[in-house]
Amino acid sequence: MGIYSISDLAELTGVKTHTLRVWEKRYGLLTPQRTDTNIRYYLDSDLKGTHAGVKTLQQRGTNFQDSRNDCGRDGGGM
Repeated sequence: MGIYSISDLAELTGVKTHTLRVWEKRYGLLTPQRTDTNIRYYLDSDLKGTHAGVKTLQQRGTNFQDSRNDCGRDGGGM
């Protein structure tokens, strides 16, 4: 089982750390685990889910800015 920091997840998915935090807070799309010192870490399932979300947006021909506008919210930049 892989364990990833938010920076690792961002690098592996191409999604900025700020965007990952927004997805977590506003949309509940990610539920990171926390260390005893409250630092986020992600598991393989989070990595797969993030990849799937990015792939869906790409297949729809939608970028993160468009999806943010669709929601009428600031979804964080990519």
